[in-house]
Amino acid sequence: MALPWHEFLTKPLLNLFDPLTNRIGRWLGHKKPKLYVHFNVAQSYWCIAHQGVGESAIELMQVVSWADFTHDDPTETLVITAIYPVGSAPQIDTGRKFAIPPRTLVKHQITAFVLPIKGVKGKPWKGRLVVVDQFFREYKTLKFTFKWWG
Repeated sequence: MALPWHEFLTKPLLNLFDPLTNRIGRWLGHKKPKLYVHFNVAQSYWCIAHQGVGESAIELMQVVSWADFTHDDPTETLVITAIYPVGSAPQIDTGRKFAIPPRTLVKHQITAFVLPIKGVKGKPWKGRLVVVDQFFREYKTLKFTFKWWG
């Protein structure tokens, strides 16, 4: 069966422009997914780490925790590339990137070595973490108390 004349003309144009219009539509109308992080209370600590040796060693804040991650986007996989406390900057790249597929709960250990030190030595630190995905979008966690690990 032959195609009607208008489909004969429009079908090649649709094949050409459909991927482009879909991409522009996703870019314009796609909202940032909401990321959910649930820290494990029994395994969430902060302490002082040292970079270097002897008197020239630099003190860094180290945050360690196990946490469950999920998000609300039904199609996109998020790849987490960095995690650090709000108001600080990562000093050591731990190289611990991980993926969060859609409709999945992922358990992962996070570790961050940052400056400046946000907590007071010897006391629990309560704060938020910044989570960065593969598109450099930042998400802030809820406030959480990390135990002092000395």
